[in-house]
Amino acid sequence: MNDLQQTRITFRQLLAFFVPLGMSASLVTISHVIINSTLARAASPEIVIASYALPMSILGITERPAVLLRQTCSALVRDRLSFRALTSVSLYVLGAIFLIGAFISYTPVGPWVFLRLFGVDAAMVEPMVEVYRVLMFVSIFSGIRCMFHGIIIYNMRTKWLTIGMAIRLAGMYALSLYFIRTGVTSGTVGAVIFLTGMVIEAAVSL
Repeated sequence: MNDLQQTRITFRQLLAFFVPLGMSASLVTISHVIINSTLARAASPEIVIASYALPMSILGITERPAVLLRQTCSALVRDRLSFRALTSVSLYVLGAIFLIGAFISYTPVGPWVFLRLFGVDAAMVEPMVEVYRVLMFVSIFSGIRCMFHGIIIYNMRTKWLTIGMAIRLAGMYALSLYFIRTGVTSGTVGAVIFLTGMVIEAAVSL
């Protein structure tokens, strides 16, 4: 009975845990608003946004295993020993993701994926590959972020998720203003903004 009383969670504790978690999840959408509004300032926004959107869709596929590190970490990591074990697994996961990204970015696999598999116009292939060459690093920092998110969630310190997201958005917005002032010329601008935001959030989480 005493153990049950010690582990009982109050309504206030649930709110303190869930509200920052929900806020950080909602704030993620603002990242894409910042990027899309920046790319919309280009001379040919429809082409630039298209060259960014499809590589982002592929990133959604390759990044998924890295995102699952959050749930794995929160469920299984309890001490330094289990964290080292998860780190070893994460290295394999992120290494595999990086190899897939390298194949798409620097071998004929990339042009084939965009040209044959997705049927894009030949003129769009090179800009899309260039965008993915930046986005491939997003998965790596996303995995690092998710590992430490798992520890944060397990220890019920979810306010740090909101803090990290707020700092990430501030950095992305500042960078978007820079690109707006200097000129938006390609979808790579959006990829750089997104990567910068992910690096910031990973650093705060770590």
